[in-house]
Amino acid sequence: AVQITFERILRTSLHEICLDRILELIKEKYWDDKKENPFSCLPARVVEHLVEVCGTSKRFWKFSYFRLLLSSGKLQELRLCFPVFFTDTCKLLPQMLTEEGCRNIKILELDKHFQNGESGWLERLIEKLPFLESLVIRTFFNPTALKNCKRLKRVEVIYRMILKGINYFPIEAVDTLSCLEDLEEFDVFRFNKSKSHFQHVVKLLENHPKLISLGCTDSSRAAHHIHQNSRGSKPPQYGLRKCSWEYNRFSFRERTSMHLERIRSAMLLFLLVEELEILVLHEDCFEHLKNLRHLRSLKIELDVALPHPKFFSFLSYIGKQLRHLYILSCYEVPVNVISKHSSNLEYLKVGGHVTVCDSVKSSYSFNKLRRVEINAIDANSLLYIVQHSKNLKEVYFYQAVALDDQQLLEILKRIPMLFIV
Repeated sequence: AVQITFERILRTSLHEICLDRILELIKEKYWDDKKENPFSCLPARVVEHLVEVCGTSKRFWKFSYFRLLLSSGKLQELRLCFPVFFTDTCKLLPQMLTEEGCRNIKILELDKHFQNGESGWLERLIEKLPFLESLVIRTFFNPTALKNCKRLKRVEVIYRMILKGINYFPIEAVDTLSCLEDLEEFDVFRFNKSKSHFQHVVKLLENHPKLISLGCTDSSRAAHHIHQNSRGSKPPQYGLRKCSWEYNRFSFRERTSMHLERIRSAMLLFLLVEELEILVLHEDCFEHLKNLRHLRSLKIELDVALPHPKFFSFLSYIGKQLRHLYILSCYEVPVNVISKHSSNLEYLKVGGHVTVCDSVKSSYSFNKLRRVEINAIDANSLLYIVQHSKNLKEVYFYQAVALDDQQLLEILKRIPMLFIV
């Protein structure tokens, strides 16, 4: 009782105090013998907030406490994560997520992996959700269950375990989704980038003109296939805003020629891309990437040596428009060259060693940089970033070379949040 009183003292809202008391009554089984569900007359947002608090507090450690909330029929947004102390999840979840209780759900997110054979109830439930707009789950299910979700805009399925020999997403299933006219985001291939998946991507692009994201799925091979089949005519334009061009299952002979061809094709078909993840195997890729005039976020893995004139020439074209930049390289990355060409960055991450290039005589500032994450950096480079980033709030680095106490104190005076991991 003392603990509850102390928690309530810390509360800043009468609303939260009321929620806390309601959850205590649920825990005490106050309504368990009542004929009517007491939550069926509450506003949807209140019930959703109760579910959220119940799912994040160890005080309500039994999943059975969710029963009345999930069966109320008021939920429009349901996001459930399952801490390790929810031991009865697999048994009770199918009983609680009923068609009647979930009939109004628009957003469904389940952070739980079910074994093969345990997801049949989920498929039957999804088939009965006509208002569903967003689905995020962590387990395999038959995608034909989505055919009745006519308002669906987003699908994300993350397979935590890929079993050899199982076709997780048959090509025929893509055709059954053609009735989903509003589909914008579709990501179901995150952990399984097999060669056959380019056919799925081709069909998705052709069937869903509103598609803006395929998540982490590579689209460069599909683009190359479509481009090849449109020889003699203008290649079609697609509206993808988020792309991944990282397909790297090339033989040694293919690495240069095929990669470059696929990037060239992707450039022609996806000119509107705003967020890009790309693996660069050939320096000539940079010439094609210069045409991405809408690009705002770039994650680039470089298999070419730095400093490279074509890479920095590419940055000189599009650097000012970038807001997020993530560079993966086994070569040194000169931060002053980055600041010269990408002064409007808000977020910079480097998976590699950051240095200051001596050949660049002038200093350039990051006007909007707020967060930096770096694997390895020397003292001079870290000081350069701090001194030339007036809005910097957070710095994370894993390894700092030759950073003495005096330099660290100077950095701490300037940066409110400095994390040394």
